[in-house]
Amino acid sequence: MTADTNRPGVAPRWRLRSSVRQDEAGLGPLTALLGLVALALAVFGFRLLAPAYPRGDLLYHGALAFGLLRDGLPLEGAYAGLPAYYPPGFHVLIATLMSGLGLSLLDAAAVVFVMGVPALAVGTYLLAERLTGRRWVAVLAVALTLFGGAYDLNPVRQWVNSMFMSGHAAWTGYPRDVVFALLPWAAYAFVRAIEPDVRGRRWIAWTVAAGLLLGAAALVQVQLLLPIPVALTATAVAVAYRNRMGRGRAIAALVITGVLAGLIVAPWGTGTLADIRQNGGVALDSSDLLEAARYGFWNYPREFGLFLPLGVLGAGAMLMFLRRPDGPRPQGAPGPWRPTLREGGILLGAWWALPFALAVLYDPSWPLEDALRPQRLWLIASQPLAILAAVGLVTVAEHVLLARHRRWIVPAIVVVALVASVPATWATADLLTRTWTRDSYAMLDRSVDRVPQFGQLLGRDGPRETVLAPEDWSPPVWFETGLPVVAMVPPGYAKLAFDPARFTSASQVQRRAALVEAWSGDLAALARVADRFDARRIVIPRDGDRWALVSLATAALAGTDPSSTTGEVVEGNGWDAVALDPGERITLPAGVGRSIRLDLRVLRQGNRDQPVRLRVLALPEDGAGPGRDLGTIEIAPGIDDWARGSTPVEAAPGERVVIEAVSPAIVQAAIGWMPRSDPPAGWRVAVESAEATVLERRP
Repeated sequence: MTADTNRPGVAPRWRLRSSVRQDEAGLGPLTALLGLVALALAVFGFRLLAPAYPRGDLLYHGALAFGLLRDGLPLEGAYAGLPAYYPPGFHVLIATLMSGLGLSLLDAAAVVFVMGVPALAVGTYLLAERLTGRRWVAVLAVALTLFGGAYDLNPVRQWVNSMFMSGHAAWTGYPRDVVFALLPWAAYAFVRAIEPDVRGRRWIAWTVAAGLLLGAAALVQVQLLLPIPVALTATAVAVAYRNRMGRGRAIAALVITGVLAGLIVAPWGTGTLADIRQNGGVALDSSDLLEAARYGFWNYPREFGLFLPLGVLGAGAMLMFLRRPDGPRPQGAPGPWRPTLREGGILLGAWWALPFALAVLYDPSWPLEDALRPQRLWLIASQPLAILAAVGLVTVAEHVLLARHRRWIVPAIVVVALVASVPATWATADLLTRTWTRDSYAMLDRSVDRVPQFGQLLGRDGPRETVLAPEDWSPPVWFETGLPVVAMVPPGYAKLAFDPARFTSASQVQRRAALVEAWSGDLAALARVADRFDARRIVIPRDGDRWALVSLATAALAGTDPSSTTGEVVEGNGWDAVALDPGERITLPAGVGRSIRLDLRVLRQGNRDQPVRLRVLALPEDGAGPGRDLGTIEIAPGIDDWARGSTPVEAAPGERVVIEAVSPAIVQAAIGWMPRSDPPAGWRVAVESAEATVLERRP
């Protein structure tokens, strides 16, 4: 540092030495930015190099993308005629990547991740640099955005349940990642449009860019834009109030931005509002893996770490720009604050404060419950909070250390940034090592349960025509092909937000009952149900020369015929089952008989060191008598949640097959394998694999 003492009577004005000025304006910050992007891609993207299988919400988004490739817009849900919940932006992007580059769903999402991390980093850098005038502060904002987090390191609080950008920047790309990558660019464009020194009509181009970016973000996931209208309005009004010469331009920029964004999202929004009115509201069946996030005040240090105090200080520091253009800087500080828009503190402050306050005040009775959950609101707030925290950290370090320990400023900032970043980054990266490593879905293991690759079996082109498949296979049929099904148990990421009874020919209860009718061992019933739902193909599980013409979810059976069980229905994420105490029973439909191999899928619980034992009995159709013993199924102890057991069954005509618990058991499905036979009238075998036979209607 050198002092300018040439002017008598004026206090020394400190200026940066030449080397520091060059570094601030030269390649140093840009090189650091590039390094942060490369580090984020390596730390969170290493899973791209290992085998992985899509899970979670990506299955739902893949189903909509596959459906889009088949029949275009509008998107439809799991049942023919059922609207989809999401806007189409992300699915158009994924479908374009899959179609144009020949990628799988997971590879297309990985490309979104690889594009999204640099976009998020560069957009954050540009916005922070514009609002602070200090490039190294902008670099720090990027570092906290990509890696910062708090100290609740439970795996359920990382990645998809993270309340910070760092978790959501991780592999693999989701709709929210696209929105978070677009928002800083949109805010940057809006700032450029209303800056006092913008020249000529350039403000119009920046305004149009802001509107287009916000419209594109809204077409991906509109609820993440909750605070943006308030933040932009507050900023534009403040600029108009403080700068009479630019008043008209600020208000015009706000209006044009809003109109353009609204025009882009209006076609989808209008249709969705009509669907919501027809449905009488909207309610998402959310996954039980979505970790709740509502905390008392004393939980804040663990859940928000250093971000909250530093962010509050940063907001206060940026609001000082309203009074003094060089901001909160002690005499001789290493680098001036030179915001191009002194009202930028209002933009970031409103963007952060509104969702944060709503999260604190949250009440479950509020409408739009899914969009207003505290977890989602705190996540939205974390994006501007990272920039504010960077400003707060630099401000505090300079004020505390400048006078006596100037050389400690940069090391102190780096240490605090590492403390705010390393634990959450390590926890997220560690979680990714165990994520999506098994080819499974809910209770299904593709290898053990002999589940086919439905994309190969049914194809990924052709119109969206309904497929009749067993209930347990119906979700992966839709997820992997985009083809609608007759019925499925909706996990959180199936997002059956609309009531099938209001949009299709049958309710959810009627659909599950139809599958019980179809998969009770009678080929004629199978064909009748296919006709009822206009299914063009039927997928039958196959094992050599046997077909699984019995494939019953026990909870669906209990819902169809409450007298069929003395047990209690329990629910999970994407599955339900019947819990049996010793002596309790499940009675299978009358059509289940003859010579079959009976397989049971059970959920282990409690003491996994003990085997699960069940008896199979034959009772007269009226249920009288003690029953005839047909066999015993004993499932050995194990560590996996789901287990399977089987026994041959020889039931006489008129006898009902009964499953009785010898030890406590949770029975999810009963599958009966019978000798294959000719297809029902009007149907023919279209294609076969080792795991399945596909019947199609004769032309």
